[in-house]
Amino acid sequence: MDNINRKLTFSWEDKTYEGFIEKEYENSYLIDVTNPSEEMADKYLGRLVVSKKNCQLIGSIKSD
Repeated sequence: MDNINRKLTFSWEDKTYEGFIEKEYENSYLIDVTNPSEEMADKYLGRLVVSKKNCQLIGSIKSD
């Protein structure tokens, strides 16, 4: 199943965030974060590459 645009939650710096998968790599996802911290928004523009081990798919697809 293609995971692009699927919603997920992930852990980063001991906090949980939500986002949508923009691109899938072998062991990680490029995530467009829907609730970024201020630091995340400033440093990473609200997009992060996160290990699949730290992610949990929620299942819904992003609608544009």
